[in-house]
Amino acid sequence: MIQSEKQSLRAHLRSLPPPSPEGTTGLLTTILGTAEWQAASSILLYAPLPDEPDPTGILAHDGRKSFLFPRISGDFLQLFRWSPDSIWTIGPFGVREPDAGTWERVEPGNVDLALIPGLAFDAFGRRLGRGRGYYDRLLGDREFHAIKAGLCTEDRLLPGIPIEPHDVVMDLIITGQRVIRPSSMLDNPAQSG
Repeated sequence: MIQSEKQSLRAHLRSLPPPSPEGTTGLLTTILGTAEWQAASSILLYAPLPDEPDPTGILAHDGRKSFLFPRISGDFLQLFRWSPDSIWTIGPFGVREPDAGTWERVEPGNVDLALIPGLAFDAFGRRLGRGRGYYDRLLGDREFHAIKAGLCTEDRLLPGIPIEPHDVVMDLIITGQRVIRPSSMLDNPAQSG
């Protein structure tokens, strides 16, 4: 039942236009203004698909931080440290990902802040992914303790998203206009950041 709800929601979201560059610019500004960004030294980013906000512009904002990117390996995501000379490859779903031979591999426990893509999120921190479970497995790893921040544009922030037991809830939802802290939503559902 929940799987069919998710599939229907995914089909609807894939029919929407991709986020505008203006929305991404606001998103980066919002990320840089968070206390979580200021406190983090190691940040997990992602190379976006066309319908996802692009966080890679953040690479130019702080040379003291370490940036990591995921790479698909079987059913899991492995993490690799970025450098300006890093070589990219194209992964199984047409996504840019680290070339395992030229990037330094990093364990999941070394991430402070994880910026997570999704088709949509809700104000309670629930995420609708693409259905393969890569991020849920990474974020659910017992060594992974980073703050999980879902990135989306306002039109991808939905009233509710159906979830299953394996779905991992975000600590923050960041849009181009605001930061939503789901734990405060549980105390006061009328408040949204």
